[in-house]
Amino acid sequence: MQEELIALVEKSKHDDTALLTVLNYFEPRLKHCLYQTHPHYREDLRQDLLIKLINTIKKYDVDSVPGFWDMKNLYSDQQNKKKIN
Repeated sequence: MQEELIALVEKSKHDDTALLTVLNYFEPRLKHCLYQTHPHYREDLRQDLLIKLINTIKKYDVDSVPGFWDMKNLYSDQQNKKKIN
């Protein structure tokens, strides 16, 4: 499923059907998070979150995602800088 999602995200940059599929994939999580909000504000917040999600999907560069070891090294570097300061 993850590989399919990555392909859909890449395709969604120029295909609205793929974008809708990605949005539908995140819809259950979005609804779950919205239950933490007062019912009066849920629809407005849902729309704002969808706009943010669409912008993030459109800007997301699949090729620039760091691997596990890259993230580990980055985290280690940050921890070392904190120890020095």
